[in-house]
Formats: sequence, structure tokens, C-alpha cells
Amino acid sequence: MMNWVCAQHLSLQPLPPKTAGLMSARLASLALAAVLSASTVAGASPSRVSSTDDASSRGQSKTILANLQGAFSNIAEELEPTVVTVSISKAVHNDKEGESGGAVPRNVFPQGRAPKSMKGTGSGVIIRKDGWILTNDHVVSGADRVTVKLNDGREFVGTVRRDYRSDLALIKIESPTPLPAARLGDSDTTRIGHWAIAIGSPYRYEGSFSVGVISSLFRQQSISDPESRGAPRLYPTLLQTDAAINPGNSGGPLVNINGEVIGINTAIESEGGGNIGIAFAIPINAAKFVVEQLMTKGKVSYGLLGVTPKNVTPRQALAFGVSEGAWIGDEPLEDGPAGKAGLHAGDVITAINGKPIHGELDLRTIISHTQPFTSVDITYLRDRKSRTTKVTLTEAVAPQTDLPRPKDSAKASLGFDVLPITDKLAATVGLPSNVTGVVIKSIDLTGSAADVDELSEGAVVIKVNDTNTPTMAAYRTAIDGLKSGDQVRVVFHNRNGKHFRIVQID
Repeated sequence: MMNWVCAQHLSLQPLPPKTAGLMSARLASLALAAVLSASTVAGASPSRVSSTDDASSRGQSKTILANLQGAFSNIAEELEPTVVTVSISKAVHNDKEGESGGAVPRNVFPQGRAPKSMKGTGSGVIIRKDGWILTNDHVVSGADRVTVKLNDGREFVGTVRRDYRSDLALIKIESPTPLPAARLGDSDTTRIGHWAIAIGSPYRYEGSFSVGVISSLFRQQSISDPESRGAPRLYPTLLQTDAAINPGNSGGPLVNINGEVIGINTAIESEGGGNIGIAFAIPINAAKFVVEQLMTKGKVSYGLLGVTPKNVTPRQALAFGVSEGAWIGDEPLEDGPAGKAGLHAGDVITAINGKPIHGELDLRTIISHTQPFTSVDITYLRDRKSRTTKVTLTEAVAPQTDLPRPKDSAKASLGFDVLPITDKLAATVGLPSNVTGVVIKSIDLTGSAADVDELSEGAVVIKVNDTNTPTMAAYRTAIDGLKSGDQVRVVFHNRNGKHFRIVQID
């Protein structure tokens, strides 16, 4: 079963503790392999080595292991500051009349229900010093608010540019100082057996570093996004790795032994939701095309030919009279680009603008990366005869992916609306008889207050900075004069007791 790596990991209950030393078993196997390799190089044989040869072999093994260990440590030191934790919050509205879904029971608020906040986490990688961060689209899909936490602990609210088709997105943050940026590699040079290093925030363990190899290339997957109403995403070519990747790693980098990003970790094969050694990453070369357009235009435009391409198999090669190419499986629409150009089901496309087409992947890549409304020359075989036609591509229509969400009521300066406390509400939230305050009616999910732990609808605000807030008038006085960037001290009470938190004014 294919699962999202991130799967919008929810903070609904405490996670079980993870044990330390997750890399020990894997590094032990690497060490054994290195020792065996060194012994082979030295020509060591248990039955015919002298003590001098044995010592030399051990010395070579230690050198190999030390160099390997040093390489991994250097990569961690360089890359971990470039990897970020991406936190999202989104509104969730109950469909059942009269239920609020939280600590406050039915019929407390108008219409008997209040919006709730669902939170999730993923990863991202800084690709430019001026604050551009690359992540997965499914990490930020549907988010009302996206917060980026850097390796040094700083947090920023980000703006998002998304591309559903590629499952990639950019987050832009405004930092007063230049940020460390990762080096992007060339995923086309990646080979099976190359080192693969994953860095991210699995289960919110920030900066986790795991090592494996590239297990396969050109994996194709079609995956439905449970958080979206859009069509399943087709991933035409993915890198497969056995590096430990888990929920929360989505959007983080897959790195080679040179410390270069070669992929964006995206999905895992899993029955229980955890790592079983089969994970997939979007190649960085495919991401570069998306990144450039998102930065310059804010969206990605894909060319559309209007065909369903398939690879020519060895069995089909004899029938087609060609061993390579992409054949058209279904009859193109008459009013589509391919139909207008006279292409039909069964035609085998062998070249575009003179560039050979070896298979389906070549066709999809070249067409999608060609700007819409561009004319291209298509060479194809029909009845074993080579022909050429000119096709004017159109633009692929972006799917509508996000369900509309109702807007919150006008927000107050602190990012939430309040109501006067009543005896009924006081009893509902378990407020002691000697404590008074104002009750939070709703929280703006695009504001900083939505990220504050324990602060939710139904909580009773009893103090703002140094001012008690027993009445609405006192509360208005307490927030009067607050401005963007202020760090406000808030004392409030809910069913779990009394709390003190800092709320930033956006």
C-alpha cells in the first residue's frame, strides 16, 4: 500500500518515545562491508596472513571506516542547517449539528459548533539564501497557515506557491539575514547502489539523518492524495531508496555522498505507515523545472499533446517494426492537439523536434516541459512507415484541488474573538468560582495564536500582559495599542488547568 511520507502527521495524542541510536545497525553493516572490502584489497586470507599483514589490513579497514564516517559527518554539518520543519494548520468544521469537537460541549457557541484546527508537519530544504524553501505540495496542501522552523530554532510564517501536478511547492520566508542554502545536484547521474542520505523531521524528530542506497531508478507511481479532491498524481519517474524515511520526512532532501540534493522525499511503501525500506523521492532535475516557473511566474505551465503514451515492449517491437518509442494507446480527441495533427491510436512516436523518444518517460518529459502553444515536429511510425507532422501544443489544465473553507469572523488583535463569560460557560470549562475572564469564541487559523499549544476555542483568557481581563471592557483595554511583532503574555484557563503562553501579534 502506497502511503504519503508526511500524511499530514497530526498532533492528536502523544507519540511513543523513539529509542536513540537509530543508525547503529545500518552503520554496523556498512562497517562490516568496508572491513571485508579492505581485507579483499589487501589480499588477506585467514589461513595465510602474517601478523604484520593482519595489522596492515586492520589499519586499512580503520582508515576506510574513518573516511566514511567523516564523510557522513561533513554532510550532516553542511546540510542539516538547510533543512527545515514545516508546520501547517487548517480549519476543520464538524458536520454533525451541535458538536464542537473540543472541550466545549454542544450549543455553547452560535450554531452549536466552532471551527477546530488540525495541524500537521513535514520537512523542507532551503534552496536560496534569500528564503526560498522547496517542499512537497501535499505537505502544505489546504493549509491556512504555514510556519517554518529553522535549524537554529527561529520560526517564520511563510507564503506558499504550489504545483499540484508535480507535488512540489515553494515556501518563501523573510529572514533579516542570509540563510544557508543546500547545493542542488544532477539526479541524471544517480545510479543504483549510490549512497542516499535522507534528512528531515520524521515524527517531529527534527534534523534526523539516515543513510541507505539508491535501490532503483525510474519508478512510476500513481498516488491519490487523501487530503485533496484532485485527480491522483502521476509520478512518471521516482528515485527509490532504502534510507529510513517515515511520516514527517516529506519535502526533505535526499542527498548524495557529495552533499548535493538529488531528490525530494515524497512517499513510502508501507502497510503500517512506517519505514519498511522502500521509499521514493522526486528527482531534483524534475524539481528544477518546477522551481524556476514557481519563482518567476507563481505557477507552472505544462504543454499538452493529448495522448496516452505507452512503452514499446520487446514483444510489441516485432509488430510495430521498431524497438523504441512511445505508442499511442487510446484514440486522441479530434479537437485535441494530437487529433488535429492527424495522430491516431497505434502510432509510435519516435522523435520530437529530431530528439529520439526511447519510451513513455521521454515523451511525457519533453511535452510537459515545452511551453504551451508551441509547435513541435512529431516523427512517428504508422504501418511501419516513418511520417512527420507538426503539432501545436495546448496547456494542461491544473486540477482544482482544495475544498473551499468558510471564513472566520473578524479577528481581534491577538488573533481570536472572545465572548463574555457566563456561569454556564464557566462551569463548562471548569473555571474556578474565584476566577473571571473572557471565553475564546474562535481562533483565526491564519494567525500566530493558532500555533499556541493549549490555546483553543473555549479557553478563558484571564490576563493579558499585566492586565486582568474579567470583563469585555477590561479585555479591550488590555489589547488596545498592541502592534505587529509584539510578544504578548497571555494567561488562560481550560479543562487542563491554568496556562501561561506567549502570543505573537502578526
